[in-house]
Amino acid sequence: MFLAVPASAGSWEYVFFKGTQYPLKVVSITGDLPGPTVMVQGGIQGDETSGFVTAQLLSRSRVLRGNLIVLPRANVPSINLRKRQINVDMNRRFDRDYNRFYEDRVARVIRFLLAKSDAFIHLHEGSGFYNPTYIDNLRNPKRYGQSIIVDTLVWKGSKRIELGRTASEVLERINTDIPSSDYKFKLFNTKTFDTATSYPEMRKSLTCYALAEHNIPAMAVEVSKDIIQLDWKVRHQLLATTMLLSHFGVDVVLPEFSSKDVLAYARKSVGVKVNGRSINNGSTIRLAPGATLAVEPMQRGLDEFEPAVALFASDRPGVNLLDAQRMVLEPFSQLELRVDGSRVARANVKWTGPMPSSPGEDAPTFVCWLNGTPTFVRHGEVLRSVLGDQLILEGIWGSRKREIVNLKGFVAIPWDNNGQDLGWEIILDPGNFLRRYALDSDREGAVRFKVVRETPGEKEAYFYVDIAPRRVHALRLADSKGNPLLIPWTRNGLYRLPEGEYLLEEAWSNGPNNKLITEADGVPLHPGDHFMVTGEKGTQLMVRQATTFGELGSMTFSSPRMAQQDTGRSLTY
Repeated sequence: MFLAVPASAGSWEYVFFKGTQYPLKVVSITGDLPGPTVMVQGGIQGDETSGFVTAQLLSRSRVLRGNLIVLPRANVPSINLRKRQINVDMNRRFDRDYNRFYEDRVARVIRFLLAKSDAFIHLHEGSGFYNPTYIDNLRNPKRYGQSIIVDTLVWKGSKRIELGRTASEVLERINTDIPSSDYKFKLFNTKTFDTATSYPEMRKSLTCYALAEHNIPAMAVEVSKDIIQLDWKVRHQLLATTMLLSHFGVDVVLPEFSSKDVLAYARKSVGVKVNGRSINNGSTIRLAPGATLAVEPMQRGLDEFEPAVALFASDRPGVNLLDAQRMVLEPFSQLELRVDGSRVARANVKWTGPMPSSPGEDAPTFVCWLNGTPTFVRHGEVLRSVLGDQLILEGIWGSRKREIVNLKGFVAIPWDNNGQDLGWEIILDPGNFLRRYALDSDREGAVRFKVVRETPGEKEAYFYVDIAPRRVHALRLADSKGNPLLIPWTRNGLYRLPEGEYLLEEAWSNGPNNKLITEADGVPLHPGDHFMVTGEKGTQLMVRQATTFGELGSMTFSSPRMAQQDTGRSLTY
């Protein structure tokens, strides 16, 4: 059925897009015994709580056989706001490689991980109760709750996959202990590939992509939003998932948890400070206009649930201050603390002192953040950046107005394009800007865009942002004895190293090094992580952009012994 793979890479955890508004944590668990790899994902839509709680608990499992890749919270911004989507429905972005919104960058990583998997299980929470015939408004073919969803009963691609039979076997087992007929799970075949399907939108979904592109079994376990007991939904979703995992060849031991834990986790062990003051419900935080907010988490919640924590200012809802800088040039009234989208505290803000005064020059000065560093740009100047850098437009220094500042070509809110780009995280990537606003630059290879003050009644002001290609220069490694090695970067190049273990210190480029991801044979490395070079095969180090997951190239490292086997002669290095 599946080829058993050796547990050689080991277990790992990695946060893709760390330091952005859309962090994606991935947990990869290698089993005690070899077996297939199954990927499980929750939280692609932020109003489906049980899916991400179930996936989070699963990520704390012990795997006895096989391997498990878990993405507990695929869409953190939507979870923070308890919304199905922010810009677009992420589960409708898998029919091709889009490059417009953060959802598309996350989808790239999901596709990358899916390519390593032998099966896929998607955890959802839908409205009502699926029924193949219409009974009432809550029980009909347009409802998704309490179902196991397949795109087809039998997939006849490069290999035959009996999706309907697998789901039916699990349904028979799980429904035995569910007394209520409404709460029993049903098989939901969307007939995605049929010309006359009633669910053509499923052709853009992740399960369809997994099946059609990778020829692996893929299905969704969907509980109902109309069942109010979250603990019941989590337990039964976990049960169905473990049954499917076992069918696919992965056996797990789940962590222990109580119903009380599930119901109360979002309000336990969470704390945030702003400029040294704790955010408590009904408290007052005093802030000085023009000050920089120092936001730090005291506690992130219970480890077994590891909720997403967000702090929002009332004038910028949806911008998480835990992952963004803020210099307060315009006052706001409240700070709100959310845990997995549930509001746990709201503090009032009292302002002390006047707003900062203008520098007294004729031309306005823009304030922004470039990769977390406060930057002042005068009218007409050029801000130099590199592809994948993070920019936040903060405002005009010394202004007393509600300013409107627009990066021409970037759309912060697709459904309300009012030209206001202040406060939003902007990933500098000409590929997802409107090309008609691109300008020529005197910097080789760079693309220029204009940032314009559009505040009614105010003096015209602007500056330019030059975005140059990101180029990798070198890899800094250390051997097993701690000796440093500086390896010049050659895209698609080959480099000989003695067999053994090496430490990745960092990758160097023409921009900040924390904007790079390095993978060893597809496993993401943190600075300080090790990888092996052996004579059996070369080890490929791939470098990507950390904020977009775009490829910057790869190098293969192999031992001289491998070269001797290939060529019959020795090499020096």
